[in-house]
Formats: sequence, structure tokens, C-alpha cells
Amino acid sequence: MKKMDLNEKIFVSEEDNIKELREKNKDGLTFVVGDTHGEQKTLEALMEKIKFDPMRDKVFLLGDYNEGGDVAALLSFISKYYSADYEKAGFHLIRGNHERELGPLYPLENLPDIIVLKRDALTFFLVHAGMVFEAFRLINDDMEKTPNKKVFAYKLDDLCTERGTRAPLRQITWSSRGLYSRTSDNRVWPSEDDLRAKNACIIHAHSPYCFFKNKDVFTYGEKSLFFSKQHMFFCEELRSFNIDSNIKGRYINGETYRGLSCICLEALCETAKEGLTREAVRAGKNFVFSAEYIPNDYEKHDGNITALLSASPAMNLITMDYNGEIILK
Repeated sequence: MKKMDLNEKIFVSEEDNIKELREKNKDGLTFVVGDTHGEQKTLEALMEKIKFDPMRDKVFLLGDYNEGGDVAALLSFISKYYSADYEKAGFHLIRGNHERELGPLYPLENLPDIIVLKRDALTFFLVHAGMVFEAFRLINDDMEKTPNKKVFAYKLDDLCTERGTRAPLRQITWSSRGLYSRTSDNRVWPSEDDLRAKNACIIHAHSPYCFFKNKDVFTYGEKSLFFSKQHMFFCEELRSFNIDSNIKGRYINGETYRGLSCICLEALCETAKEGLTREAVRAGKNFVFSAEYIPNDYEKHDGNITALLSASPAMNLITMDYNGEIILK
């Protein structure tokens, strides 16, 4: 196969269409945001960029609220808009790998690991680090039981997070090297055919953009499309988006950008009507928004995270039986 020219992988998406999106979607918009790592000010700047309306918009945060920044200030800000009802406007949270470090001071264990949003154009699997085939198959089987339902949430219990390499999502996908492997014995990701058959798209964070930039050669497969302005990327082959724009500030391979990105699902669905391909993304309207890193000022905040501490969102439990098979309870 002919190696793709680097310039064919680079895409600059201008962020000048939020007003247009607002006018077209009067009932509100849905956004998915990457790792926040305690960076309250940058999250606030991103919400200003998208003109966040807490009475109409749904914002799904993909985990890792800890490990950097001012965690107390970030959680206080998130708590103001948190909603345990996925159908209602507000912030909706997914667990990341750093949430266990928050307890017992900020115990955020009662959160889902996977949220699935069914839209006409695409079914979105929102996760922190990735998706494995066994969990993907199990969830799709479950969703077929209630075809008219639009939102599904799942939590992986401790058995699933600690029982070796077959554990779905939370362990085997925390390695940046193994994250995108489709050749391992464990078949980490669903195949392109699996995802297309279910009209599915995975949106995840966890692995900073800078991990995949090496001496001006991007290493995330031949079918990648890199959003250079927002520092995120789309892997056409796997129908997945990585939206970790390196807010944590890991300087690897000469990449020094720090920021926070999000995807607007309504805008992405419009693009997907023409097919979720590199060409469609280039020709379609912008669906990605970003804010460059703004240092926290560590000013006083109200410290109220009651809504988060009492969170009780509806979710099914994925576990393992004694034979090591993944099952749904």
C-alpha cells in the first residue's frame, strides 16, 4: 500500500460556526469533552467558546478530573451543572483511570464507564480510554432489547478492572502502545466491519495527541486525519476520535501544545450523513472546538460538590462470571 503523504493527514478546522449551530438546533447541543485534569479555567474557556447553555445543552466529560491543576475548583465548577439524568441538560460524567485517586476526599466511584448515545446518523460510544470487542458486542445485544431507547450507561465492576488482559476497557486500554492494536490475541478494538455494521463511532480521550507525533510522522495508521489546530485526531479505519488535546502538558516528540477540545455531536451527525470518511470531514461543517490552556488562578471557590458526591445515575453493571466471561447484570 502506498504510504500516505503527511500533508494528506493534516486538517485545519476553523471554529467560526457555533452561532450557525445554535440557530439550527434551538433545543440545545450535545458536546463531548476530553480529559480535564483539574484545569477549571480551561474548561470554563471551552464552555465560553461553545456558548454553553446549561438549560439546553448536554456536555459529556470523558473522565480524568484528577492528576493536575486545581481539582477542588474543577469539581466545584462541574458540580454546578451536573445532572444524573442523561436526558436532561447539564454535565454528565464518565470515570477515567485517575478517579480512584480522588477518594475518600472526592469519591467519584458511582459513575458509568461507558455511555452510549443513539442518534439517527450514528451510535456514539463515549468512553475514557477505548472499547474492546467483547464489551461492544455485549452492549449492542443489550440495546437491541429496547430499540426505542436513546441513552444507555454501563459501569464495569472491580472484577472487570482487575482480572487480567480480558478486562474490558479499564485496564488493557490504558497502555498507549496497546490501545489501538487490532492484531493482539485479545482483539482489543472492534474491527472496522464491526463498527460499520452497528453504525457506531467511538469517542475517547486518555492518550495525549503528542504521543502520536514523532519527528513529523504521525503514527496512528494510514487512515488517520489530524486536526492540527485542536490537536486531536480521527482514525477513519476504526471510526474513532481521540480528543485528548494534552491539557496535562506532556511534552513529547516536540509537541508543546496544551489545550482542551470537544466534539459537537449534532454537527458530526450532519457530516456522517455523507459517510464518516476523510473526504466527508474535510468537506463538511466544523464539529470540533478547542480552548488553549489557561493556568488556574487558585482563587477561592465555593467548594460545593454535593451534586457529585450524591450522584446516582442509572447504569447497568458489566461483570465477569466464574469462567471469565463478560456478562451483564
